Amino acid sequence: MIEQIHEIPITKESYPFSSAYKYCDFKHKQYIEKEYFMDGTSNVYQSIGNTGEVKIKYRDVSYRNRMIVRMPQDIKKASGNVVVEIINPTSFMEIERMWILAYEKFMRDGDIYVGITSKPNTIGKLMEFDENRYASLSWPNPNKEPFEFDLEDMTKKHLIPDLDIHYETGLFWDMLTDLNKLLRKNEDINPIHAYPHSYIYLTGWSQSACYLFRYLNSFRKEKTFDGYLAGGGIRNLIVPVNQYESCMDYDFRLRRVEYCPEPLISMQTESENGQFDAFRTKRNDSDNPDFLYREYEVTGSSHDTMYSYVNYYQNDEDLKRIHMLPSYIGKHKEGNDYPSQILFAAAFRNLFNWVRNGVGPQSCPRIQMEFDGSNAKDAFGNTIGGLRTCLLNYPTTRYCATSQVEIGQSFVDPTSDQDPLFGYQKAFSPTLLQELYGSLSNYEKLCRKDTKKQVSKGFVCREDAEKLVQYALNVAKKRGLK
Repeated sequence: MIEQIHEIPITKESYPFSSAYKYCDFKHKQYIEKEYFMDGTSNVYQSIGNTGEVKIKYRDVSYRNRMIVRMPQDIKKASGNVVVEIINPTSFMEIERMWILAYEKFMRDGDIYVGITSKPNTIGKLMEFDENRYASLSWPNPNKEPFEFDLEDMTKKHLIPDLDIHYETGLFWDMLTDLNKLLRKNEDINPIHAYPHSYIYLTGWSQSACYLFRYLNSFRKEKTFDGYLAGGGIRNLIVPVNQYESCMDYDFRLRRVEYCPEPLISMQTESENGQFDAFRTKRNDSDNPDFLYREYEVTGSSHDTMYSYVNYYQNDEDLKRIHMLPSYIGKHKEGNDYPSQILFAAAFRNLFNWVRNGVGPQSCPRIQMEFDGSNAKDAFGNTIGGLRTCLLNYPTTRYCATSQVEIGQSFVDPTSDQDPLFGYQKAFSPTLLQELYGSLSNYEKLCRKDTKKQVSKGFVCREDAEKLVQYALNVAKKRGLK
């Protein structure tokens, strides 16, 4: 249980890691950002068999974790929606990918964001950034026994090499459940108690989406969160209950969710929709009371993009100082910059409406696939089907979801100088664009008509329609259409 919450003072000399205040124009948008320590106790669990059932192995292990909270400055402008993100730890740096993809929607609608540190492997970089601020963070390991597997061998097998005998990753499950309970309280211990906080949602990207899947499969014993949005889930990664189970042969069914009576939306990019066993674990959209589910496969997008992984950080000097500034590390000239953030904004709004009104959003056709799980391509080299925009229905570019790197190279290998899940784009020639669309003005008409259709289906927010059209026009101009 969470016993105490301590606000960490913010000054010019000491401020949160990767502070959104620097990136997102909080002063103009009238948003505020606060950071807190969470002090409490968590159980550590172990598996009963390999199908997801768990039992307590160690009770009441004391910890100190952190969370970041972003909310409207004016309480009256709060929407009542609270989004909890399992902050992604894969790069050994705290990456708030779901915030990055949806912050413009959150801030214009008055949604509250809460990000929670999900894995202690990032504490090292937090301390390198500001040791005085983060030195007290603690995820102690109650099991002092050495691992039964070889960490170096795990790295060779392309598993995530971020385990350490000095901490225990399995403390997180109770932290998450207890945070949900805390945020529902109307007491001073709740940092958002003064705000409307009726609906609480859980989200996560990539490895953190897999944390979300594991949470639903093993720790949702009763209703906890009101809804879920998983982004970019790597389906062949089953998150272990504790770090000592990292090499456990879990049942294949744990690679997907089979029971969720609260609305769950899964957003997959082209990098994951067929790879990593995803094409073997697909679930149909459902309105069954025991499984409320939508899956959207975002055609054209890749796991990492210029917008979500590079541009957001704005050449941050703090991240440069600790050698963690994200950069485009694909081998191609132009990194994928498909505006999937526009579609994620609509997905969050659909989730919120589903929870509040009980009416599920429209389903969307899935990406067409070949027998081996690869995506089927059209004559231009773009993928067929999926959640589309005018950029794919009237293309000026071939969007690729993966870099062409050496077979077998792990996308989570910290020693790699290339990122195979960072896609790229290849421009059509001005001559081809002229043949396809005639003129920029005609292309604009096509894009506006297509975007209006996507808005009517709920796949694009009305507020983002003009932005999407202008984005498409700017790309067409860059490619030489006049």
